Amino acid sequence: MPLISLSILFLTGIVSIATERSFIVDWDHDRFLKDGEPFQYASAGMHYFRIPAAYWNDRVYAAKTAGMTTIQTYVAWGQHEPFPGTYDFNGNLDIFKFMQVVADNDMTLILRVGPYICAEWNFGGLPPWLLGIPRMEVRSQNTAFLDRVNKWLSIFLPNLKSFLYKNGGPIIMVQVENEYGSFGCDHGYINTLHDMFKKYLGDDVVYFTTDGPGLIKCGSINTTALLTTIDFGTGGDPAGHFSALEKYQPHGPHVNSEFYTGWLDHWGHAHSTRGNARTHSRVTM
Repeated sequence: MPLISLSILFLTGIVSIATERSFIVDWDHDRFLKDGEPFQYASAGMHYFRIPAAYWNDRVYAAKTAGMTTIQTYVAWGQHEPFPGTYDFNGNLDIFKFMQVVADNDMTLILRVGPYICAEWNFGGLPPWLLGIPRMEVRSQNTAFLDRVNKWLSIFLPNLKSFLYKNGGPIIMVQVENEYGSFGCDHGYINTLHDMFKKYLGDDVVYFTTDGPGLIKCGSINTTALLTTIDFGTGGDPAGHFSALEKYQPHGPHVNSEFYTGWLDHWGHAHSTRGNARTHSRVTM
């Protein structure tokens, strides 16, 4: 039975002992290995760009005391590049400071880079100025779009290297796109994005995609180089959803990258609530 996660000492040289950190998918045993040991994470979704920087440590520490091992956050491209070629990583957008806060609390980090993130954010986190570029088609192999994505990733991703777990940082996983199966079905687009990530971060990073259980085929690519994960909420059937995942990805850990313990409100509708009992029953299955 695969491990379910919710959102290694090597002798070196002759006279010295060094610790080599690693985080990998153990495909043969359907689990993650962190420093060579089986690892199951429970992550708290926390978006740095929605929280004043002065409260980051408080929120991260609260998640840790609640039993979480990991923080996961989206990366808001549209906030970091408000105008073409103008980049902002200051104040509440200092994502590198946020990553250090996670590390200082001895937690791991899952980074959901996108470039499209959804996040119930305007234009899914994409910069609105993209729409002013002639012949632009977002979330596609459109040249104008990929050129801007590549430029952004060339600025952002190299700065993550020191924060990767293998290099002493907190980042254990990096997400490519987000719920693309709800939008399109071009595997070439996902492959192109994945290649960009590998170009700037390397091959030895755990990359993954996330989609609803019925949209896996279009949202990911069937390869061990890109872990497929799913998302569902308290109203879902975990066994049934993970069975759907296994039909597409027979081996690997079971991961729900977005377990919806709550839901958003729609303007003019009643406030959305979900009971604790149902959440507890799904988490403890």
